[in-house]
Amino acid sequence: MRLLLLADSETERLRIVEMLKNIDYIRLAGDFIDEEQTWESMERSPADILLMGSGRNGERYAFAKKISDQYPHTGIIMMEEELLEETMHNALFAGAKDVLVKPVDPEKLLNAIYRIQQLKERTVTTKQEAPQKKIRKSELGQVYTVFSTKGGVGKTFVSINLAVSLAKDPEKRIVLVDLDLDLGNAALALNLYPKFTISDVIDDIRHMDSDLIESYLIPHESGIKVLPANLQPQMNEFINAEHIRIILEALRESFDYVIVDMPARFIETIMPALALADHLLVITAPEISSVRNTKALLVTLKDLNFPQSKLRIVLNKEDSRGDIKKKDVEATLNKKVDASIGLDYRRVLSSLNRGVPLVYEYPKNILSKNIDKMRMQFIQDEPMKA
Repeated sequence: MRLLLLADSETERLRIVEMLKNIDYIRLAGDFIDEEQTWESMERSPADILLMGSGRNGERYAFAKKISDQYPHTGIIMMEEELLEETMHNALFAGAKDVLVKPVDPEKLLNAIYRIQQLKERTVTTKQEAPQKKIRKSELGQVYTVFSTKGGVGKTFVSINLAVSLAKDPEKRIVLVDLDLDLGNAALALNLYPKFTISDVIDDIRHMDSDLIESYLIPHESGIKVLPANLQPQMNEFINAEHIRIILEALRESFDYVIVDMPARFIETIMPALALADHLLVITAPEISSVRNTKALLVTLKDLNFPQSKLRIVLNKEDSRGDIKKKDVEATLNKKVDASIGLDYRRVLSSLNRGVPLVYEYPKNILSKNIDKMRMQFIQDEPMKA
């Protein structure tokens, strides 16, 4: 691999040049401390990797962006004095694929180079394997955001089965996005083993569009596509709200429906999934703690000026023999329940454990029928018409 070095100082340049001598598969194509010389070298022969410092007070982010725009196939590794959220954000949006802290550790540099090479190989492979897609040109797809600030109410179950129910229309394209970044298990609940996760998309966020993001999605036999959450939660610190906005906007350009499975809490990172929602499905259950939590959530959404016309209350786990009835939930929330799913612990648990969506395997089950009914109701609802 051809590597070009743009150091922030002569001392740094000499140190890294010495370090690179011990790496057999790297050929140092040039080493500079001057941007103009680096640009001229790139014009003569673009490098595979540009290892560069961010300059004093980040003065070289503009140069990194210039390289990234002109030579998108060059992987930029940025060297920073310290790794802060702001510096990470600035480096990634300048086009960097990875960020290292000075003084650069040789092993971490090797790992960064290896990751960039793997990303290139994966992108080429997935683009070759990706089937020709149908582009929706007339309008943006509908975003269904599935949310609750109470765990255990069945957000992932509803998200998965709603997506699969929507996919029963072969003319529609459906994508499920797992934004439960810390504890997301949508891929597991679909028996999928992620080849890519949201972190891989973030690595290429600078060039993201509806075509590129398609190569990172995992197909499911039901017909939906899936963008899984990270397998390693520590990777989430590199994800911010702007990344999520770019991802969702790219997806709704080519998919009819974007189903977003949210975490059970408000965090700044995932707020674009609320802002872009055409339908906000608030999931609750007939339990005192769940209904009380939902009431607080509705107050918070009102304080955030979230459009009330987009809100849909979905009652999961409703049991005709239970103490808390649908009418009790509506009275407490002072809002009607828009859809009820029902209760079938055995089937639901089996479905999630085996990774087979209930509406896919048991379409005649009462819960499956209720989910199909909910899907048709939301699509046909005049103010929310897709």
